Amino acid sequence: MISTGRFTIELRKLVHYRHNTCSICGQGLVRGQPAYAGYNALERPVYTGECCRHFVAELASHIYWWWIDYPRPDRETMIWRYMDFAKLVAMFKDRSLYFARGDKLGDPYEGARGLASREREWKDYCLSFFRNAIVTAPGNNGPVPEEELASRSKQMYDDFVITSQRDRLLNFVSCWHSNHVESEAQWRLYAPSLPTGVAVRTKFGKLDDSLDQRFDVRGGFVQYVDYSNAFAGTYDKLFWKRSSLSHEAEVRIVHQQTQLSEPEVFGVSVPMDINNALDAIIVSPFAQDWFVDVVRETAKKFDVSTKIEKSQLLSEPFF
Repeated sequence: MISTGRFTIELRKLVHYRHNTCSICGQGLVRGQPAYAGYNALERPVYTGECCRHFVAELASHIYWWWIDYPRPDRETMIWRYMDFAKLVAMFKDRSLYFARGDKLGDPYEGARGLASREREWKDYCLSFFRNAIVTAPGNNGPVPEEELASRSKQMYDDFVITSQRDRLLNFVSCWHSNHVESEAQWRLYAPSLPTGVAVRTKFGKLDDSLDQRFDVRGGFVQYVDYSNAFAGTYDKLFWKRSSLSHEAEVRIVHQQTQLSEPEVFGVSVPMDINNALDAIIVSPFAQDWFVDVVRETAKKFDVSTKIEKSQLLSEPFF
């Protein structure tokens, strides 16, 4: 079956949420065997393996799903974003979610492949892989001269590096904290003006549904790794961070553009149905009561109906 390349937003989301399971029978996909993303005879999106392949009337594309190893949040995953009041007002005013460009997130390791001290090791591995791909390519009828082999494999590696570096400029990220409960540490880290800090709480699926569907986004749990003994994969590197940052428990949402933006464009605002996107707005436990009223009045001014409540983290104990 020839693939059409036609991906609706519904199909993209189905592939995202199902990832390694068949959307028809629920069976796990077989690692090493591509999945089939497409549509059934009724034009409904389907994502399956060999188990239910016969239901695919139109193939959009094969999906080599095991290449993408970062775990995905499900629709019920609770996520939080802690911020200062100015960022909340901007969210109200613009009715959008801000995505920062990959190289502007403040971490020099964002999108990194590995440690600079191990770059030679990575390069040697890639050159060996590319050389083998050239030699064993279908239609290759004889030995490839060493000079040609070295030149072609080097060009493939150079192109690979350029693509990897461009990824930081093409991908825009919104960072969230995954937790079932509120975090005092997150207040202190990400709402630096504690008396005027706020947090928004929601579920991943609810936020995903509320973002403008013209913008293709994907979400994943950040994996915290030791770069001294690992290299990031092509599809995973935006979801890798150093193990020293594991306290962040981050879920990130990524929007990828197809063309480079102007150099001065440091972020993208994705329109959002704000009244359906959020479960609650939480006011800092360090805030005075008057500030809670300010947040409520500001929400009212911008026609935001989301529930607003004061954090109970510092409720008085008894002994």
